[in-house]
Amino acid sequence: MQPDELARSIDTLESTAAEGALLASQVARDRSKATFVRVHARELGETAEHEAEKLNDAEAEPEGGVAPAKVKAIELADRISAALGRIQVAPDDEAEGGAAEKELTTLSEQAGTLAGGL
Repeated sequence: MQPDELARSIDTLESTAAEGALLASQVARDRSKATFVRVHARELGETAEHEAEKLNDAEAEPEGGVAPAKVKAIELADRISAALGRIQVAPDDEAEGGAAEKELTTLSEQAGTLAGGL
């Protein structure tokens, strides 16, 4: 795996988390339909899971290289997917929406920092 390939995957995770944060903010403000939240959160979660699978399957040099960043990206993908799963399960829970919004915003920022370090 080359740094540019990893950066593209991390960029996908960053935008997925940012979009999830936007969705969660709508849940927190009771400005969304439960069905829409469930479907969209599921789609975003699947995107994060797919990136984690791709990253896991990619080979990276363990010494130096991008291996440490790859491991961090997989962890971010798992955390993004989990946060999205919580709003998918409870699309009417305003408190959960607020917590997910904060977490997903933080995860998006962490992904951006990780990509910037490549």
